[in-house]
Amino acid sequence: MSDQIEQMVREIDKTAVEVFDLAARRQAKEKAGARRDAYEKGLREVREIADDDDEAARELSEWIQEEMRSREKYPSARNVRQQGAEIVRKRGHEVSTNDWLGA
Repeated sequence: MSDQIEQMVREIDKTAVEVFDLAARRQAKEKAGARRDAYEKGLREVREIADDDDEAARELSEWIQEEMRSREKYPSARNVRQQGAEIVRKRGHEVSTNDWLGA
């Protein structure tokens, strides 16, 4: 994992600490393992499809954090894929149905 992606995932973790109280964090942490993996995969996929565009990955990271703050819950892997695909397309790149973002 690149240093930039690793930093973005840490920022998402930090947002979770800010948004969720301790009890909610414990429950959310149990569910979040797979979602955290999905966030990391989404960041990597966006960056890769957008020709190593760190700003595209940053946009997805910020969207994930904003969703956590505004909705007070973790965005689903499906929503992350959809948002990631939208970000990539907005930058003029195609998302294949074979890509994780196109699933």
